[in-house]
Amino acid sequence: MMFSHIGENLAKNEAEYLLKKRRSKIKRIIAFVIFSAVVLSVYVVALILNAVFDSNSLVARTVRTNILENNGHPIVQTIIFICLGFIIITLAHFFIRLLGIKGHKRRKTIVAITASFVKYIGYIVLLVIIFNVWSLDTAILAAVIAAFGIALGFGAQGLVSDLLTGLFLIFENSLQVGDIISFKDYRGEVEEIGIRTTKIRHNNGNVKVINNSQLKVFVNMSIHRSLAMCDFTIEYGENIERVEKVISGHFAVVAEKYPVITEGPIYKGLVKFDEKGVVLKIIAKCLESERLQLERDLNREFKMLFDKNKIKLAVPKVELVT
Repeated sequence: MMFSHIGENLAKNEAEYLLKKRRSKIKRIIAFVIFSAVVLSVYVVALILNAVFDSNSLVARTVRTNILENNGHPIVQTIIFICLGFIIITLAHFFIRLLGIKGHKRRKTIVAITASFVKYIGYIVLLVIIFNVWSLDTAILAAVIAAFGIALGFGAQGLVSDLLTGLFLIFENSLQVGDIISFKDYRGEVEEIGIRTTKIRHNNGNVKVINNSQLKVFVNMSIHRSLAMCDFTIEYGENIERVEKVISGHFAVVAEKYPVITEGPIYKGLVKFDEKGVVLKIIAKCLESERLQLERDLNREFKMLFDKNKIKLAVPKVELVT
């Protein structure tokens, strides 16, 4: 009974994770809508006040100068541009990400990195606008850009490396959103690829954030179909021909029962002899995301088959020394 609920528990954990992630997104959207509504309300109120009061009144002149025109106090203008810039950048990022909701993995990957790139460019443009609001000398702006370039050259080489590695990963089709990869001792699904980092989600829900430049050696297990492999050790006294006939006769039932199998199951034969018995191997092709659970299901399926046909699996022999 416990083994029959393994798939249900994994599906439940996955559903809970997706629900939690969806709720977090909804909260961020609500907060953004409230923030945008407040900013737009200020503009609407400013327009109303400017229309109601006499154009030469203190209220109308204050509203017109600081909010409706671009010659107000730098602090007020900076706050306005930051608010509007944040709204525009967030909306642009959101609508770009919408393009990748329904589509193949490569499209989702390109959309994700494009949205990340647009966000960074938007903040750079916003920074230039704020410099202009404060009427900073062009020489100062050039000096800041030059200092930033020097920082990139000496102290931020990793940032440039992350950016270039991320672009190569995308355009060489080495990595895509949704792929299952193994990086060092960590295995998980690629959840997001940005211009600096890549997020990998383990099947326990944990998310590992890795700088793109660190992804020099990894294993992408989603490029081709994976092999779910099951080894069974039967006793030496069993009739091999009978066992093979029982196994092969059950393959059609297994293939129909587990639609995640894309090819097989296939009996590969006798693998080896060990101290316990004869080792037989069965394989089936499937998606990497389904492999671990399919191996568990196949182990359970053939154990029940062996019990039904009174085929004895080998067990370790314990010798007691007196």
